[in-house]
Amino acid sequence: MPRDPNPRRPTLDTLAKTLGVSKTTVSNAFSRPDQLSSDLRERVLAAAREAGYSGPDPVARMLRTGRAGAIGLILPQSLPSTLDDPATAALLRGIADACEERRLGLLIIPGVVRGRDTQRIVDVAVDGFIAYSLPRDLPVLEEVVIRGDPLVVIDQPRRPDVSTIHVDDLRGAQLAATHLAGLGHRRFGIVSLPFRADGYTGPGQVDRITAPTYDVPGERMQGYGAALASHGISLDDVPIFECARSDEELGFQAGRYLLESAGAVTAILAMSDRLALGVLAAARERRIKVPDELSIIGFDDIDGAARARPSLSTIRQPLQLKGYAAARFLLDSPRVASSQARPEPGDRAEAESVTSESEILDLPVELIVRQSTGPRR
Repeated sequence: MPRDPNPRRPTLDTLAKTLGVSKTTVSNAFSRPDQLSSDLRERVLAAAREAGYSGPDPVARMLRTGRAGAIGLILPQSLPSTLDDPATAALLRGIADACEERRLGLLIIPGVVRGRDTQRIVDVAVDGFIAYSLPRDLPVLEEVVIRGDPLVVIDQPRRPDVSTIHVDDLRGAQLAATHLAGLGHRRFGIVSLPFRADGYTGPGQVDRITAPTYDVPGERMQGYGAALASHGISLDDVPIFECARSDEELGFQAGRYLLESAGAVTAILAMSDRLALGVLAAARERRIKVPDELSIIGFDDIDGAARARPSLSTIRQPLQLKGYAAARFLLDSPRVASSQARPEPGDRAEAESVTSESEILDLPVELIVRQSTGPRR
């Protein structure tokens, strides 16, 4: 007997009738296995394999429910650069944990600062967006707001009309500068994250520092300035080196510049641990002893900070919690949460308590003192 050249694809309805169960039972076997006994689920899956049924049509489900079953994560850098950055990788783990709790997918949209087509970004099929560390003048966020989907921003830009998760950058910078000033240091240098998204690396320029399009380095500069001023040190007298991104190579360039051209600098404030680790390498190259001749402090407390030699003093921020809390902000928004099951109570009470009550979450920071800082000799 010849085979039908155009066989009909088995459907959820036909499989349910064949098994004598409801369509919901068949659907749960694929998407919510915890709702069925193991024996019943295996019977449904075995019948599906025999019939050639691969599961509910995702396009049909999306049209029926109006839900894509995934959220979009907008990243400033390329995906390889993102995965190479320990701070961003920790944040990504937190977001993934929240998505796993709700059995939702995560669509990563990298490299938006390089000028990707904003329409292609906002047209993706997701239930909402998380935007991580973007400049204020990037048009993609405005397009997402116009689209009307739920949006949560991590770190920057800080907008009054968008839910935001960030740490207390000003306080963290104050803690770092106060720690070094309290050790007797008066000759400072600063290694900065980018003030603008134009790829510039080099000595600090007043117009960039005073009018940044990135909020985080602006907040940290204010914190450094306030703490140093309380010890009689003007920020105008502090040499600054701006880096286009957070990595050890640019931190090494910054360290070379500050140690070669800034005179007898005895303390360096770095806006990230990766930049601080680069400064440590520059000090080793010049045979400058840390902390005997130079103190260095970073920001983030990535895994490599404690393993550095000497171990790196830093400002700890809860990177993984920041990602988790941002995802919970988004997933608890009415449009996303209405069709999702609530997770079981877990060990993230801090994020749980704020995500349903506030649109702004300012997470605390902590000074971690290790071997890279010491008294001025």
